[in-house]
Amino acid sequence: MLEMSNSRSAPSLQRQGSPAFHAAWLLCFLATFAAPALADTRLEVTTASVALDEGIFELDTRLDIHIPEAGRRAIEAGLTLELEYQIEIARVRRYLPDDEIASLVQSFELSYHALSQRYLVRNLNTGEQQDFGSLQAALDRLAEVRGLPLFDSSLLEPGSNYEFRVRAGLNLRTAPDTFGWLLFWTDDWSATSEWFTWTPRR
Repeated sequence: MLEMSNSRSAPSLQRQGSPAFHAAWLLCFLATFAAPALADTRLEVTTASVALDEGIFELDTRLDIHIPEAGRRAIEAGLTLELEYQIEIARVRRYLPDDEIASLVQSFELSYHALSQRYLVRNLNTGEQQDFGSLQAALDRLAEVRGLPLFDSSLLEPGSNYEFRVRAGLNLRTAPDTFGWLLFWTDDWSATSEWFTWTPRR
Protein backbone atom coordinates (compact mmCIF):
# COMPACT_ATOMS: atom_id res chain seq x y z
CA MET A 1 0.00 0.00 0.00
CA LEU A 2 1.31 3.45 -0.91
CA GLU A 3 1.28 5.78 2.09
CA MET A 4 1.89 9.49 1.83
CA SER A 5 1.92 12.14 4.55
CA ASN A 6 1.66 15.91 4.52
CA SER A 7 3.68 18.28 6.65
CA ARG A 8 2.41 21.63 7.95
CA SER A 9 5.91 23.10 8.24
CA ALA A 10 7.14 25.63 5.70
CA PRO A 11 9.11 24.08 2.81
CA SER A 12 12.87 24.45 3.02
CA LEU A 13 15.18 25.07 0.09
CA GLN A 14 17.03 21.84 -0.78
CA ARG A 15 20.64 21.99 -1.82
CA GLN A 16 21.06 21.30 -5.55
CA GLY A 17 22.55 17.88 -6.10
CA SER A 18 21.04 16.31 -2.98
CA PRO A 19 18.72 13.26 -3.25
CA ALA A 20 15.81 15.35 -2.00
CA PHE A 21 16.46 17.96 -4.67
CA HIS A 22 16.50 15.34 -7.44
CA ALA A 23 13.35 13.73 -6.09
CA ALA A 24 11.56 17.06 -6.07
CA TRP A 25 12.80 17.86 -9.57
CA LEU A 26 11.64 14.49 -10.89
CA LEU A 27 8.22 14.92 -9.28
CA CYS A 28 7.82 18.29 -11.02
CA PHE A 29 8.88 16.70 -14.30
CA LEU A 30 6.36 13.88 -14.01
CA ALA A 31 3.61 16.31 -13.14
CA THR A 32 4.38 18.22 -16.34
CA PHE A 33 4.92 15.24 -18.63
CA ALA A 34 2.40 12.60 -17.64
CA ALA A 35 2.38 9.11 -19.12
CA PRO A 36 0.19 10.09 -22.12
CA ALA A 37 3.12 12.19 -23.36
CA LEU A 38 4.89 8.91 -24.14
CA ALA A 39 2.04 7.57 -26.24
CA ASP A 40 3.82 8.30 -29.52
CA THR A 41 6.69 5.92 -28.74
CA ARG A 42 7.56 3.87 -31.82
CA LEU A 43 8.88 0.33 -31.53
CA GLU A 44 9.04 -1.94 -34.57
CA VAL A 45 11.15 -4.92 -35.59
CA THR A 46 12.22 -4.00 -39.11
CA THR A 47 14.45 -6.96 -40.03
CA ALA A 48 15.29 -10.36 -38.60
CA SER A 49 17.15 -13.39 -39.91
CA VAL A 50 19.00 -16.46 -38.69
CA ALA A 51 22.25 -17.96 -39.92
CA LEU A 52 23.91 -21.27 -39.16
CA ASP A 53 27.38 -21.04 -37.62
CA GLU A 54 29.11 -24.31 -36.64
CA GLY A 55 25.79 -26.04 -36.03
CA ILE A 56 24.25 -23.18 -34.02
CA PHE A 57 21.47 -20.92 -35.27
CA GLU A 58 22.29 -17.27 -34.60
CA LEU A 59 19.92 -14.32 -34.78
CA ASP A 60 20.42 -10.90 -36.36
CA THR A 61 17.63 -8.39 -35.82
CA ARG A 62 17.07 -4.67 -36.08
CA LEU A 63 14.57 -2.37 -34.35
CA ASP A 64 13.16 1.02 -35.16
CA ILE A 65 13.00 2.82 -31.81
CA HIS A 66 11.64 6.31 -31.27
CA ILE A 67 11.32 7.67 -27.74
CA PRO A 68 9.70 11.11 -27.41
CA GLU A 69 11.33 13.97 -25.56
CA ALA A 70 9.42 13.20 -22.35
CA GLY A 71 10.94 9.73 -22.22
CA ARG A 72 14.43 11.01 -22.95
CA ARG A 73 14.19 13.54 -20.13
CA ALA A 74 12.92 10.84 -17.79
CA ILE A 75 16.02 8.73 -18.50
CA GLU A 76 18.27 11.73 -17.80
CA ALA A 77 16.33 12.30 -14.56
CA GLY A 78 17.25 8.85 -13.27
CA LEU A 79 14.73 6.39 -14.70
CA THR A 80 15.94 3.15 -16.29
CA LEU A 81 14.84 1.97 -19.72
CA GLU A 82 14.49 -1.80 -20.12
CA LEU A 83 14.44 -3.49 -23.52
CA GLU A 84 13.50 -7.13 -23.90
CA TYR A 85 13.70 -9.27 -27.03
CA GLN A 86 11.37 -12.26 -27.07
CA ILE A 87 12.30 -14.99 -29.57
CA GLU A 88 10.23 -18.07 -30.37
CA ILE A 89 10.76 -20.98 -32.78
CA ALA A 90 7.95 -23.35 -33.67
CA ARG A 91 7.45 -26.30 -36.00
CA VAL A 92 4.58 -25.59 -38.38
CA ARG A 93 1.97 -28.37 -38.50
CA ARG A 94 -0.89 -28.50 -40.99
CA TYR A 95 -3.72 -29.88 -38.88
CA LEU A 96 -2.45 -29.27 -35.36
CA PRO A 97 -1.30 -26.19 -33.45
CA ASP A 98 2.31 -25.27 -34.07
CA ASP A 99 4.77 -27.15 -31.90
CA GLU A 100 7.01 -24.77 -29.95
CA ILE A 101 10.62 -25.86 -30.23
CA ALA A 102 12.41 -23.14 -28.25
CA SER A 103 11.91 -19.72 -26.74
CA LEU A 104 14.26 -17.28 -25.09
CA VAL A 105 14.47 -13.73 -23.84
CA GLN A 106 17.38 -11.31 -24.30
CA SER A 107 17.23 -8.35 -21.92
CA PHE A 108 19.02 -5.02 -21.77
CA GLU A 109 18.79 -1.92 -19.62
CA LEU A 110 19.79 1.66 -20.36
CA SER A 111 20.51 4.20 -17.66
CA TYR A 112 22.21 7.58 -17.29
CA HIS A 113 25.20 8.00 -15.01
CA ALA A 114 25.08 11.63 -13.94
CA LEU A 115 28.58 11.76 -12.45
CA SER A 116 30.33 10.65 -15.66
CA GLN A 117 27.57 12.02 -17.93
CA ARG A 118 27.59 8.72 -19.83
CA TYR A 119 24.73 6.46 -20.92
CA LEU A 120 25.17 2.87 -19.78
CA VAL A 121 23.83 -0.14 -21.70
CA ARG A 122 23.94 -3.43 -19.82
CA ASN A 123 23.21 -6.89 -21.19
CA LEU A 124 21.25 -8.52 -18.36
CA ASN A 125 21.88 -12.02 -19.75
CA THR A 126 25.66 -11.77 -19.82
CA GLY A 127 26.43 -8.83 -17.52
CA GLU A 128 28.38 -7.08 -20.28
CA GLN A 129 28.21 -3.28 -20.08
CA GLN A 130 29.04 -0.51 -22.53
CA ASP A 131 28.94 3.26 -22.13
CA PHE A 132 28.07 5.94 -24.69
CA GLY A 133 28.40 9.69 -24.91
CA SER A 134 24.86 10.28 -26.18
CA LEU A 135 21.43 8.80 -25.63
CA GLN A 136 20.95 8.23 -29.35
CA ALA A 137 24.16 6.18 -29.56
CA ALA A 138 22.96 4.04 -26.66
CA LEU A 139 19.56 3.54 -28.30
CA ASP A 140 21.25 2.57 -31.57
CA ARG A 141 23.15 -0.12 -29.68
CA LEU A 142 19.93 -1.45 -28.15
CA ALA A 143 18.25 -1.46 -31.56
CA GLU A 144 20.62 -3.99 -33.11
CA VAL A 145 21.37 -7.59 -32.17
CA ARG A 146 23.94 -9.54 -34.14
CA GLY A 147 25.03 -13.15 -33.78
CA LEU A 148 22.80 -14.04 -30.84
CA PRO A 149 23.06 -17.84 -30.31
CA LEU A 150 19.62 -19.47 -30.31
CA PHE A 151 19.85 -23.27 -30.34
CA ASP A 152 21.57 -26.28 -31.87
CA SER A 153 20.46 -27.11 -35.41
CA SER A 154 20.03 -30.76 -34.40
CA LEU A 155 16.74 -29.76 -32.74
CA LEU A 156 15.16 -29.29 -36.17
CA GLU A 157 13.72 -32.31 -37.91
CA PRO A 158 14.64 -32.79 -41.59
CA GLY A 159 11.70 -32.13 -43.92
CA SER A 160 9.72 -30.04 -41.41
CA ASN A 161 8.86 -26.36 -41.75
CA TYR A 162 9.74 -23.96 -38.97
CA GLU A 163 8.58 -20.47 -38.11
CA PHE A 164 10.77 -17.94 -36.33
CA ARG A 165 9.32 -14.88 -34.62
CA VAL A 166 10.72 -12.02 -32.58
CA ARG A 167 9.26 -8.98 -30.88
CA ALA A 168 10.54 -6.33 -28.49
CA GLY A 169 9.18 -4.69 -25.39
CA LEU A 170 10.15 -1.46 -23.61
CA ASN A 171 9.56 -0.51 -20.01
CA LEU A 172 10.53 2.65 -18.17
CA ARG A 173 11.05 2.25 -14.43
CA THR A 174 12.88 3.81 -11.50
CA ALA A 175 16.26 2.41 -10.56
CA PRO A 176 16.34 0.09 -7.51
CA ASP A 177 16.04 2.01 -4.22
CA THR A 178 15.73 5.30 -6.11
CA PHE A 179 12.46 7.26 -6.11
CA GLY A 180 10.68 3.96 -5.40
CA TRP A 181 7.50 5.74 -4.45
CA LEU A 182 7.16 6.97 -8.06
CA LEU A 183 6.73 3.46 -9.46
CA PHE A 184 2.99 4.02 -9.69
CA TRP A 185 3.75 6.34 -12.62
CA THR A 186 6.45 4.39 -14.43
CA ASP A 187 4.42 1.19 -14.32
CA ASP A 188 1.89 2.95 -16.54
CA TRP A 189 4.35 3.22 -19.43
CA SER A 190 5.51 0.40 -21.62
CA ALA A 191 5.52 -0.43 -25.31
CA THR A 192 5.52 -3.73 -27.21
CA SER A 193 6.15 -4.25 -30.91
CA GLU A 194 4.24 -6.57 -33.19
CA TRP A 195 5.70 -10.01 -33.84
CA PHE A 196 8.09 -10.17 -36.78
CA THR A 197 7.60 -13.64 -38.29
CA TRP A 198 9.48 -15.45 -41.02
CA THR A 199 10.30 -18.93 -42.31
CA PRO A 200 14.02 -19.35 -43.00
CA ARG A 201 15.17 -20.96 -46.21
CA ARG A 202 16.69 -24.40 -45.82
